Amino acid sequence: MELATMDLTAAQTLVELFANVDVFMAVFVRVMGFFIILPITSGQSLPLQGRIVLAVSIALLAFVSGAVQLPAYEFSIVGFMMFMVTEFLVGLVIGMIVMIIFSIFQFVGQLTDFSIGFRIVDVMDPFSMQQMPVTGQLYFFTASIFFLTSGAFHMVLRAFFDSFSIIGLGQGQVIGNANLAGRVIDMMISYFHLGLRMALPIVGTLLTIDIVLGILVKAIPNMNVFVVGMPLKVMVGLVIIYFIMPFIITAFGIVMDDIMNNVIEVIWRMAPNETYSP
Repeated sequence: MELATMDLTAAQTLVELFANVDVFMAVFVRVMGFFIILPITSGQSLPLQGRIVLAVSIALLAFVSGAVQLPAYEFSIVGFMMFMVTEFLVGLVIGMIVMIIFSIFQFVGQLTDFSIGFRIVDVMDPFSMQQMPVTGQLYFFTASIFFLTSGAFHMVLRAFFDSFSIIGLGQGQVIGNANLAGRVIDMMISYFHLGLRMALPIVGTLLTIDIVLGILVKAIPNMNVFVVGMPLKVMVGLVIIYFIMPFIITAFGIVMDDIMNNVIEVIWRMAPNETYSP
């Protein structure tokens, strides 16, 4: 009896899916736009086939959940294409918020490596297939571990699922939305300031060392500043990283706790009738 009921439910789901193929395609496009820029699923971190399977699975879950609202779009080729572009942009913006947060950690690593002198030993990032600073990789992978283990990834997925009930299919306000652009810019400025504060102890200390070495070169012209300065800056930089790492991890935790609020706020700012008040 239970098996027959399950077969009937699956058959009804398939009938509903084929009857609303355009709805499922729109859900899939929004999910794909979200995953294509999400740090842990973008680039080479997850094969294209894996991303497609994951996107289809999540799109199917969202489709059968009942949270998806029926779309309203112009029934023409141009109207359907604009409908799909809108859904892709909605998913892209949601994923971009998480990407901005992860980019801050790489920015801190770039500032740190530039001050220490590690810029000459950039390593290949297996995810993006680009040259990345050593410390930036350390911070990025630490942030990725926090993102997966702290529950932030599940919170972001939950917020993404909520976007289907907040933003109806084809109703996302992305292009020309000054309110959304202003909030994203404010968020970038806020995280940029956070990145500067995280890198300030190392950058400030090593800048002081550079000034002292410059004074010593003037006082002792025969001193080889490169022989003395490079090992000294590397040693001091690594010691500072060791001592400030607990504070960096605390900052990671604060940022991860704030992801959910930022994603939800951005989703509401793309809604046709914005009612969110921060």
